[in-house]
Amino acid sequence: MAEKKRVSHARKGATSRPAKSGKTRKLAKSAKPASPGRIAQLEAMVAKLRASLVAEAKRRKLAQRVLAEAKRAHDAVAKQMSALRVQGSKLAAQIKRAAHESRTLEQARKAAMAKVEELRAELHEKSEEVRRTSAELAKLARESATRARDIVHGRGALGLEEPHHDPDVEAVHDDDPFADDPFSGEKPPI
Repeated sequence: MAEKKRVSHARKGATSRPAKSGKTRKLAKSAKPASPGRIAQLEAMVAKLRASLVAEAKRRKLAQRVLAEAKRAHDAVAKQMSALRVQGSKLAAQIKRAAHESRTLEQARKAAMAKVEELRAELHEKSEEVRRTSAELAKLARESATRARDIVHGRGALGLEEPHHDPDVEAVHDDDPFADDPFSGEKPPI
């Protein structure tokens, strides 16, 4: 092991040493010089203390770095959490609006379906009424056509005699007067 320089224990700031008096020389002579084993032991202890001091400094630096990283990570997580809270509240508001719109649309759809059913029922009733009225009108038209044919051909409802044949009138009535009658489903007999 290489010998290390000994550090002077003189006070800092002292500019010069006072001259040694005889008494101090006597003390210096009476003090036992340190044995080499003791010096090696002290040097080993100093090296051990220095190594533990360096290790402690490294641990403190590492702890400070870890603490700084933890603080940065905590701040980043807090920032993300606040952003997520804001985003979550926005999403919750959108979901509420969508649910409200959905309920409103569902109510409108149900109301529209009820109105459609009501209009279908009304249309069915009107169609039935029109069908009945058309049937009655067709029946009345057939009856009218039959009566008119009977009147034209001289077979009146009162059973009057045959009308005399006037050639001028017969020429006018040669055509069937009810040929284009849309209400009669059949042609009248001649």
